[in-house]
Amino acid sequence: PATQAEQCLRFMHIPKTGGTSIDSANMHLPAGQRAFDSLMLETFMRVQAHMGGVEDLGQLYDDVHHGFLSYGIFMAEHMSDYRWLPEDADDKCEDLHTPPSRSSDIALYYQEPGCTNFCVVREPLARFFSAFKMTSQECDPLSIETKTLELLSQLNSRPYLNDCFFMPQVLSVYGVFNKSSATHQYCQRILHTENLDQEFDDLMKEFGHELQLPADDLMSTWTDHCNMTVDELTPTTKAAVYEKYKADYEAFGYPKPSF
Repeated sequence: PATQAEQCLRFMHIPKTGGTSIDSANMHLPAGQRAFDSLMLETFMRVQAHMGGVEDLGQLYDDVHHGFLSYGIFMAEHMSDYRWLPEDADDKCEDLHTPPSRSSDIALYYQEPGCTNFCVVREPLARFFSAFKMTSQECDPLSIETKTLELLSQLNSRPYLNDCFFMPQVLSVYGVFNKSSATHQYCQRILHTENLDQEFDDLMKEFGHELQLPADDLMSTWTDHCNMTVDELTPTTKAAVYEKYKADYEAFGYPKPSF
């Protein structure tokens, strides 16, 4: 319906769930005709305003996201256009990764009257291992087990480590570490990485937009150094990750992995 197309739609980017491709699809639309707003879009519009001469925001976004190194250099050059929150915290995160519980600005952004927020969740072990491969070089089952146990222990006292890549997904969606204590749902429309093309397509149509995700995974090269799969992780690794992210398994209905 036409009324849906005029509705405000906002995208909440939970790290390692496919959000980069979602922002890319939207940025390739002409300014003024974009399907939704997002904090990443706002960051890149600030970058565009300061760069001068950049016509195609989507192309810029894709180009800099193709490699870990190129994105690191780009971020360093445009650091003033990124917002890191909370400003006085040790483990700051980009605003788009920051959970609403950690910043009143973020909480307000996702409580705009008349706006619908959508986000993507992912099977927690797969999500963890994807983030792990982006931040660690280990690539054999026993080394990964050792490093994982160290990392999970660190995360107990520093949940926002590594730009919030390892924080539980419930923290973004519900603003708490366990859904049972939630008083607010910040993301109303929850999509799933496992069926993202179809679910994204359906949501866009519902809001009056024809928009598909790009065919290639923008950040796949960031983890090329390790082609191990989740199935090859040790039972100890799987069990530890399951315990750590049990609240995500319960909140989003993913079955317990076998280990």
